[in-house]
Amino acid sequence: MRHFICPLLFALIAVSPLLAQQSERPVLAVSCIADKHSLVQGESLNLTVTLENHGSSDVFIYRTLEWGWASIGITLTDKKGHVVHGRKPIIPLPPPPIYDKSQLVGLAPGYFFGTHMVLHLSHYELSAGVYYVQVSYQSNYPKEESFGLPILTFDDGEFRSNKIQIQVRPK
Repeated sequence: MRHFICPLLFALIAVSPLLAQQSERPVLAVSCIADKHSLVQGESLNLTVTLENHGSSDVFIYRTLEWGWASIGITLTDKKGHVVHGRKPIIPLPPPPIYDKSQLVGLAPGYFFGTHMVLHLSHYELSAGVYYVQVSYQSNYPKEESFGLPILTFDDGEFRSNKIQIQVRPK
């Protein structure tokens, strides 16, 4: 019996770190920086958006970072926390399939990936006052399209950035 328990115990000790790593949820930090914090009604706001892997293992994300199907969401709220909707609803196209691994970018622990985006405030009916901009990232891809890589999937949920306060002034 002792000869059976020792190898079994050794196997459990050797395999348990691998199992823990596979079940670890990705830890993605989303940050957003604006080029200015005071704008005139109708101006545009230039944003720098970064995604950083704060987890302990590699994670892969879709290389294209854009609003809509490419996983980036932008929320504009007023000083009371109410969401400010655009003048016209914009419905993005569904995400394209991932054809090969080159469409993914790997983020090792501590590494980041980012892009620059423009938020056109002219798309909103804004009066003078304080508003907040927050960016979110959520993958639109299922685990089945991962090529066997630890890809960030829709099931991993939404990751939100810091809120940026902006002051909108009258024209």
